[in-house]
Amino acid sequence: MKILSSKTIQKMVDGRLRGPGNIEVSSVSIDTRTLEKGALFIAISGQRFDGHDFVEEAIKKGAALVMVQEDRKIPDGIPAVFVHDTVKALGKLAKNYRDLFNIPVIAVTGSVGKTSTKDMIASVLSARYKVHKTKGNFNNEIGLPLSVLGLDETHEAAVFELGMRGFGEISELSRITSPDIAVITNIGISHIERLGNRQNILKAKLEILDGLKKDGTVILNGDDELLSGLRGLLSYRTIFYGINEGQDIWAFDLSSKGEEGVNFQVQTLKNDMDLFIPAPGIHNVHNALSAIAVAQTLNMTDQEIKEGLLKFSSSRLRMNIEEKDGIKFINDSYNAAPSSVRAALSVLCDIGRGKRKWAVLGDMLELGEWTEEAHKEIGRLVSAMSIDYLVGIGSFARWYIKGAEENEDNTTCTALFGSISEAKPYIKTLMQKGDVLLFKGSRSMKLDVLVQELL
Repeated sequence: MKILSSKTIQKMVDGRLRGPGNIEVSSVSIDTRTLEKGALFIAISGQRFDGHDFVEEAIKKGAALVMVQEDRKIPDGIPAVFVHDTVKALGKLAKNYRDLFNIPVIAVTGSVGKTSTKDMIASVLSARYKVHKTKGNFNNEIGLPLSVLGLDETHEAAVFELGMRGFGEISELSRITSPDIAVITNIGISHIERLGNRQNILKAKLEILDGLKKDGTVILNGDDELLSGLRGLLSYRTIFYGINEGQDIWAFDLSSKGEEGVNFQVQTLKNDMDLFIPAPGIHNVHNALSAIAVAQTLNMTDQEIKEGLLKFSSSRLRMNIEEKDGIKFINDSYNAAPSSVRAALSVLCDIGRGKRKWAVLGDMLELGEWTEEAHKEIGRLVSAMSIDYLVGIGSFARWYIKGAEENEDNTTCTALFGSISEAKPYIKTLMQKGDVLLFKGSRSMKLDVLVQELL
């Protein structure tokens, strides 16, 4: 982070400063456990903790300045910036801080694949630039500003992930990041419980344009039926990518190399390329195509694109493969939506060809009235793929089982459990050398814990 004075911070957030105006701040924190000396500590009031209760502790640990709400009392003598709402002030601080940097900024959103796409773009850009990117999934009204405030003088490009739960959220995050390039990966049914239908989800995702610079570029997945319908309708330069013909950036001759990765050919508006991604799953080709679109928009060379793709590695809990005693564990347990589960099952069948395959699936959440049918559809797919074991975990998982059992020729052995602790003995008893196990479910199902216990 660039060093900011207390007076500058006060002006950036339109707050009231108590104390000297020349205090220097070198980082921003909302957590005293990770706070660094010289930090600005921002007191956030959450559901379980109130940051105002930790102001004195923050000062003791080296915070140079605190930011608190006007209606809260803190001990005299502590230098502070008072604001009406610390969450909104955090966003305002990040927005003004972002404006200090004249570097290309890319914002990524979509129903699924945001983090993998962000990582793929950052990997490709790293062949030319020193890249700053969102850590993990710091993509909400608190995490995103903190990611922006992590920019420093050495960074030459930035890639930020924008998440949402409802209308208005992506708009605010887009205005904070003020991107030069906006990427939308797809429009699925994640969050449909809150937004009602896919058209509303599309509308919410398009809020990414609210902060896009006037001369910015929009990059869209042309294989998505709703995004493809935007062709010719946006006022920005728009690039469509996909594996269906007719895209501006088109992938063809896809060839999976199993656990090693995927080979594919690409035809772009500029040239053709023969590329390889060192990550399993055909779905990663879409992530790569968006990265290629970003790279070509920034006039990167073919060689830089190839080198950047070869450097790619997945984030934690996203298609991570570990092996113990001859058993492979595919840990893709960070989150789950119907499209991402289908992609994960495809990877399982690819890597597990000729071996016993397990699909250990936790609940998919926030699907509203689609919940039952979405789970049944996945169960039908598991059976159709002749996956040997289907282990359902959670309150909605019974519909995985029902879906699988609808197939009269079903050969999949099914089992239903209420929790990972109940499922563990069953899996541990039956798994054997040579098996390949996929773990996939919404984050709250904690399938990552199950994986580590089995390992």
